[in-house]
Amino acid sequence: MNARKNGRIPAEDRSVLPSWRGLPAWTAVLLAVAVALTGVAVDAGSGELGTAFTVAFFLGCVLAVLAVARRSVFVAGVQPPLVMAAIVPLVYVLAGVGGTTGVFSRTQLVSVILPLVTRFPLMFATTLVVVALALVRAFVLEPRTAPAQPARQSARRGGAHARR
Repeated sequence: MNARKNGRIPAEDRSVLPSWRGLPAWTAVLLAVAVALTGVAVDAGSGELGTAFTVAFFLGCVLAVLAVARRSVFVAGVQPPLVMAAIVPLVYVLAGVGGTTGVFSRTQLVSVILPLVTRFPLMFATTLVVVALALVRAFVLEPRTAPAQPARQSARRGGAHARR
């Protein structure tokens, strides 16, 4: 491909900005996690995940889907529930919520799962926005076009199928 010769980035490697190379899938996940953990750090003083985490989680996931390479847009589209399911319980376990009982006691499980359940609307809304952005990137901004086939090859194929 002559994309390197003329200085253009191939469509599959671009971010949402055509002049910027997109991030690999694993880096986009790390971006979303890093931004969400920044929100956790800001909220650490209050002892509860609050507004800073909410904003950071949403922005991290949106930034990831915009910055990822086009070929990795699926990973960025499905990451919000996974990031939420990893970060929220981990934060509450590390904070020691319900820590006076055993590791897998009912109290510990409820103390860790309840904050995750209460953040379901945030996770759902973020997932909807991220999937919508991913679909727009994949099908509207730069739709894939089928490679043009020479007329002779398609005519030969049509004739071969007609004989069967």
